[in-house]
Amino acid sequence: MDPQEVGAWISANMLDTDAWDRATEKKQAVALVQAERKLARWYPDITPMAVSIVAFQTVWELQGIDPALKYQKHNVKTVTDNGESISYKDGERPDVAPDVRALLGPTADELAEEAAEEAAQRQYGGVLI
Repeated sequence: MDPQEVGAWISANMLDTDAWDRATEKKQAVALVQAERKLARWYPDITPMAVSIVAFQTVWELQGIDPALKYQKHNVKTVTDNGESISYKDGERPDVAPDVRALLGPTADELAEEAAEEAAQRQYGGVLI
């Protein structure tokens, strides 16, 4: 997908464009490639991928290079320099952009995990006594 096409969609449709606007052309191109690669892995049945979906994920990738979000990805809640303490929280920043997840739902890996869990819980034949 063309970075200009994605950039035009972002500027015309998104309010929070700071991450895209601050990134260099090279970073924008790399974020775009990374977003397309991840989306192809997460949603292999959806081809071609809509510009809007790629744009949401590309901005999400660029927002992820923010140092505060890097800490968040590793579950860091607070960092104290002199006291050298780090506190952690539950959960982490999701890999899939929230807008992408809202539009496309669970990823192929998540669906496969759900199917495997469901198959493991099935009881074939027999009776519980």
